[in-house]
Amino acid sequence: MKSIYTGLLVLLIGCSTPTKNFPPASSSIEAGRNYVEACLQGDFEKATAYAAPSQAMKLHTANTEKNYRDLDKEGRSSFRQASIIIEGITDQDSLHTQMNYQYSLDKKSRQLEIEKINGKWLVVAVKE
Repeated sequence: MKSIYTGLLVLLIGCSTPTKNFPPASSSIEAGRNYVEACLQGDFEKATAYAAPSQAMKLHTANTEKNYRDLDKEGRSSFRQASIIIEGITDQDSLHTQMNYQYSLDKKSRQLEIEKINGKWLVVAVKE
């Protein structure tokens, strides 16, 4: 009986999916680029790793994921092939950066607010 429980435990551990550890961004630009690129690639686990744990960012990332998932195969492919065009970076101070960018796909201007929180660069707001 004990071996059955041990076997089930080993099977359960072996089948569980490991969580990915994404390296922290070394700069505000890297954090912003990683967040946007992950959204374009449909990797919302990675996008969440570079987003602040605020309710606003959770909601924005969830809405972005829903919109991405609602696209057909061709639409998702277009997003994965799109590139990020950085229009400007403004360091407001040593802990706050604003990044203006657009996608090559639609040329619509967007803006990220990036902050250093507890020693980690994270996206705190997205304005479209």
